[in-house]
Amino acid sequence: MTVYWITFLTQVLLVSAASVGKPKCEKTDSQCLKSTAQETVPALVAGIPDIGAAALDPIILDKVKIDLAGLKLLITNAAVKGLKKSVIEKINVDRTKKVLELKYVADIVLKSKYKASGRLLILPISGDGDLTLKLKKIQVDVSMPFEYSKNTDGQTILDLKSFSFKYDVKENAHFHLTNLFNGNKELSDAMLTFMNNNWKVLTEEFGAPLLQASHKVIFDSIKKYMATQLIEE
Repeated sequence: MTVYWITFLTQVLLVSAASVGKPKCEKTDSQCLKSTAQETVPALVAGIPDIGAAALDPIILDKVKIDLAGLKLLITNAAVKGLKKSVIEKINVDRTKKVLELKYVADIVLKSKYKASGRLLILPISGDGDLTLKLKKIQVDVSMPFEYSKNTDGQTILDLKSFSFKYDVKENAHFHLTNLFNGNKELSDAMLTFMNNNWKVLTEEFGAPLLQASHKVIFDSIKKYMATQLIEE
């Protein structure tokens, strides 16, 4: 199967109609592919209501549960913002392994309600209020295996099967939680200082469930879009 690479990549990244007609990238021209991918970010995050592809900035999460290492945290009514300004660092389509690989960097802000109990690393924690989490320069590597499939008209489409990811917060994370310890200011200030001084270990230890929930929305949107697009042969 010979795939026109620029068509393939623009389908994967939900390129807008304005990109149609641009010169094709050679499959070995990584800079061209990355630049083209970057131009598609606004179209990617806008969403496509007609096919049920959700907007990705903000990503809305109704509920995320974290039950790890003694911490019980319930996050509700969350809005995750920042993807529209994300920077594509790498994109690769491995046709032999049938895997789409994407690396991006973004500054992310999550705002939500929360309920917390248990222990956060070495300290007890309790609270029920508002949560703001800011991630400065989070780098995410996403891998999405795929298969070539046929639609009902017998035409070839790309069928994304699943996703996995790795992440690293490169610069900083900042936490702000209201109503910790029933509003006790001394305990609240001590906990927030502890959290913000230990942002690296906290994001490594407890960040995966939030990113998993967010990337499930991203993956579902891309998968729905791909089902409507044809692969040129």
